[in-house]
Amino acid sequence: MFRRGGRLRAVRPGTVDAALVLALRDPVTNALGGARLRETARSASLAQEFSLVGDDRLPEGVLWHGVNLSPLSATPRALDEFGTHLAGRPRRASSVVGERAAIERLWETLGRSWDREVREHRWSQPLLLADPPALMPSLPGAGLRAAEPQDAAAVFPAAVAMFREEVGIDPLLGDGGRSYRHRVGELIRQRRTYAVVEEGEVLFKADVGALFGPVAQIHGVWVRPDRRGHGLGRTAMAELVAQVRRDHAPQVSLYVNDFNEPARRAYAASGFRQVGELATLLF
Repeated sequence: MFRRGGRLRAVRPGTVDAALVLALRDPVTNALGGARLRETARSASLAQEFSLVGDDRLPEGVLWHGVNLSPLSATPRALDEFGTHLAGRPRRASSVVGERAAIERLWETLGRSWDREVREHRWSQPLLLADPPALMPSLPGAGLRAAEPQDAAAVFPAAVAMFREEVGIDPLLGDGGRSYRHRVGELIRQRRTYAVVEEGEVLFKADVGALFGPVAQIHGVWVRPDRRGHGLGRTAMAELVAQVRRDHAPQVSLYVNDFNEPARRAYAASGFRQVGELATLLF
């Protein structure tokens, strides 16, 4: 996507370690893009999906331009360079996501070309981090556990319902849901999906959507509609934090739309506090 040489160029095997060091300065904010950077670090996809601005050893910013467009720990100057370069090119990403201040700066340039394509602007998404275990509230158990391969048939419709509600599009469109089913199955195989299952039906589910450094970022939280408002969400979230810390990473984070008051109350009741603010633009 970017030329060799110059200030703005593709991340390559010789520069990926410096890019990771930069992203790890703020692993909570950079969890989604950082996880993808680590995943592609030794693959051919690296240069196709990541670029940097500045010195190879001390970059001023990294940009993920894959399925998502996300700047990682970028300076204002780096954000301006990313925006200027991308503004004249066709959009490939399905969303732009990152720290709100960074997205606002990037959008000053990029929005002139892309804003008309945006389906939804979600400018304020509180970024939350779970408090240490000693500060977690004491709640009765919900029966949360890591989903097993035999749960896949029950988890998939819950995941589809979550995606439709959260993203506003149907993941079954296009390829009939094959790629989305594969993603759901892969998370289950990696023991990164957690669920409350009763009589073969999922009442609650959540995924460890990104793992980066000490951080596990939770995605895809869903409560069956007839069980909402009865405390299941906050109870299951409290159990989720403990199990994810045990299984994956010591810091558990997530982000939520500012207008989703029921979810925000459930997260606060299960020990989460705000540590930042993200923004997402959906195409």
